[in-house]
Amino acid sequence: MSVRSTYAPKIIDGAEINSIINDKEFFGKGSMYAHVRLEKGGSVKWHIHTNEIEYYYILSGTGVFTNSDKTQQKIKAGDVCTMQPNGGHAIAQMGDVSLEFMALTIYIA
Repeated sequence: MSVRSTYAPKIIDGAEINSIINDKEFFGKGSMYAHVRLEKGGSVKWHIHTNEIEYYYILSGTGVFTNSDKTQQKIKAGDVCTMQPNGGHAIAQMGDVSLEFMALTIYIA
């Protein structure tokens, strides 16, 4: 067993991404396990995961999740968003407090 601090946060398009494990620690099985924070008005823009599946577990705040078919759904703490392989998605913060969630991306091929 070992103990270490999380990696330095990255800011990508306004999203603060605090990686818990990096792609090397997935041993070829995934690319991200992170705590993500979107401040007021923040979002993760539309993107597609090729040969990956991604999950978001909403910790706090509220937002809007855009599914691969472009339908939108309100999200809140306790919700789980599942992104299917080769499908696109986006997520945006709504309300007065930041939207925080855990993100897990796993390779499927």
